[in-house]
Amino acid sequence: MNVGHARRDLTPEGDIYLIGYRDLPNRLKPATGIHDHVFANALLFQQEGKEVFIFNADVLEFEEAMAEEVKTLLQAKYGIDRDCVLLSATHNHTSIVAYHRTWWTGKFNQAYYDWMMQTICDCLEECRENARKATARMGKQIIMGFFDNRIVPGRLADNEVIVVSFYDMSGIPFAGLVNWAVHSSVVGADCTELTSELAGLTGKKLAKTLGFYPAMIVGAAGDCSDRNFRQGRGIAEVERASTGLAEAISKITLADEIPLTEIHVQTLYHTVAHDGFHLDIHGSVISLGGFHLFVFPSELGSDFGIEMKKFCPVQGLVFGYTNGYFEYFLPEWEYGLSFETRHTQIPKGEPEKICEKYVQASKLLGI
Repeated sequence: MNVGHARRDLTPEGDIYLIGYRDLPNRLKPATGIHDHVFANALLFQQEGKEVFIFNADVLEFEEAMAEEVKTLLQAKYGIDRDCVLLSATHNHTSIVAYHRTWWTGKFNQAYYDWMMQTICDCLEECRENARKATARMGKQIIMGFFDNRIVPGRLADNEVIVVSFYDMSGIPFAGLVNWAVHSSVVGADCTELTSELAGLTGKKLAKTLGFYPAMIVGAAGDCSDRNFRQGRGIAEVERASTGLAEAISKITLADEIPLTEIHVQTLYHTVAHDGFHLDIHGSVISLGGFHLFVFPSELGSDFGIEMKKFCPVQGLVFGYTNGYFEYFLPEWEYGLSFETRHTQIPKGEPEKICEKYVQASKLLGI
């Protein structure tokens, strides 16, 4: 299998308005500065005429309408299967808002949106240009002391961190990803500086040891955060936490060689209809051979990420916040314990049904 990669700075010029944290007056004014730039990291997988394209960005979320527009554009212009286009967000609560059509502050910028659409195309083209035959190595480890289940202090969430590195035929690492399940919400609502937050900063610091800037793929993090380990809020705290996490992740040994063979897709749908609320969810499981990518367009509770990986016939990688954003999908036992479960429109027990569909789709893909 061939693998290509690209990286782009997404930081706008001029006044920057921030996204994240609803109904705060400070989101109606320009950011007071830039702590660090926000980026996108792209990956492309090619095998026998099929391609999977991942555009992973330091943003809060991708609206479904934008994801569908991108899929249509890339299919028409480059011939990529719609279900093989993944817009993946790191769920950064202190990022740019200009690309987001419906965010409550109304700071959408059409020119920036058009530029981001072109940037996505540019990343795909660059990935195609530098795609090369690659092998994959992986390591994983339970990392503690930085994040856990934010609803029940002391309870582990999906604390498994997975690192995947792609090597060229000379054995040199040139691209890869980190798959973890933790909210990028360390600096807090009072921060008015643009920052790539926990995921982006950790990725930048990992580049020194990995040899590349990894795509930071956030998995089932609906109930996972640093809440129970914070030593404050703000820039100093996210620098402390990202430095510690980068040090811990850099020690993970990439001992397992994972085969990259054939690209196959299982698409799945699920409808939630309850008390006047209606939601049609479109997801997928994508096989790259030794990896299955669980593509979910919202926030999953950590129990579901653990279950998907447990029953996956190969190594599962959970892509939350990908190709849309709707609601919290948390396990039944957490209902009533948090703001999220008291206010979600997803009925109790419905997320378990969705998780089972993902497990079955993965089993259908097999090894």
